[in-house]
Amino acid sequence: MGLERQTAEETLKKLTARAPDIMSDDRIFLAWQRSHMANERTFLAWARTSISLLAFGFVIERFDIFLRHVIHLTDGNLRLPPSRHVMYLSLFSFFLAGFAILFSGLRFVAVRRHINRGEAVFSVVPDILVVLSVVVIIIMTIVLSAPRLFDM
Repeated sequence: MGLERQTAEETLKKLTARAPDIMSDDRIFLAWQRSHMANERTFLAWARTSISLLAFGFVIERFDIFLRHVIHLTDGNLRLPPSRHVMYLSLFSFFLAGFAILFSGLRFVAVRRHINRGEAVFSVVPDILVVLSVVVIIIMTIVLSAPRLFDM
């Protein structure tokens, strides 16, 4: 009975999270460094995504101005009804970029803390947020451009 209890206590100690002794073995130290570098690469990927969303919003806004300029150069024969929908889509893209960079910074710090403590915690929330963001942008684009498509 004492042997079983001792084995259960040792197993419990192994399962509980504790800070890894990274200096005890070179392999452990290298694995710890790889984990931190992967966390940094993930943060940088989110930062690039945020910058891309900012650029997307800027391009959407500037493309509307470009279309108005082209219409003006064609002696005004084409008619482009005034719309704030483009502005809404670009503002949503800007907001999403700000949210993504803020969320990625918080996630970076939290994952760094988990790595230093030796905890294995994984979340699917970032993946779900990316998919939802893309779906919302597509739906907004369709809904906001539908009146323009059917007016002509």
